[in-house]
Amino acid sequence: MATTANGAVELWWDAAGEGAPVVLIPGRGDSSDIYPERFRDRLVEGGREVIVFDARETGLSGGADDSTLGDMADDVVAVLDAAGADRAHVVALSMGGFLTVDLAVRHGGRLASITFLSAISPDPDAGFGPAFFEGDPDPVEGRLAAMGVTDAADRVWVEAEVATAETRAPARPDAGDRHMEAVFRSGFPTLDQLEAITVRVLIIHGVLDQTLPVAHAEAFARELPDARLVVLDGMGHLPKPGEWDVIAELVLAHTE
Repeated sequence: MATTANGAVELWWDAAGEGAPVVLIPGRGDSSDIYPERFRDRLVEGGREVIVFDARETGLSGGADDSTLGDMADDVVAVLDAAGADRAHVVALSMGGFLTVDLAVRHGGRLASITFLSAISPDPDAGFGPAFFEGDPDPVEGRLAAMGVTDAADRVWVEAEVATAETRAPARPDAGDRHMEAVFRSGFPTLDQLEAITVRVLIIHGVLDQTLPVAHAEAFARELPDARLVVLDGMGHLPKPGEWDVIAELVLAHTE
């Protein structure tokens, strides 16, 4: 694990494994811990170098009062530079979809492929689910609610994930709002900017997503006709443990 800087903002990052680089971009308000160890480990076992980082305002990274979406996309480039990765496969969760569109427009040569996971699209008609505005501030309850239909085993898993994350870095509950402020300073990406995406694209979304409706995945698929769309019936906005395993296999196949 190490740090690098984009301007005045220090960014915590880490890499594990050998092989084709895969960078995991967190969502709104999320640190690198949103990607569970079981998912990262499966990618490493499958022969990938997995690069993770704490988005600015989260985890062990710094922040800035005047951040923009472009700054956050440039953070990804700074991490790739620090990791020595000229090009990387991107997995973009939730708001990471916006960052990845910006990366494609301004840094397209750094992308080897894209996986949009529960990702927001530039389609203004795709809308927002109720959980986008009404998420539970409790980290355990909020994550469970985002996972769709859960059981006692899922709760035990989430409690362990949250405890591990909070041991590594203190919670920063204002991160989500600060990320949204960064997006508003830049303005939302537009559908025509998807023309900048020239690499292979995999789109994964859950039918039960109450944060970003599946219409976002459909918008990506409509505008990127060569993309592969996978809709998972029981998945919410965040995957459950077994769903992370399914997604890992999909990402490994996509980045072969």
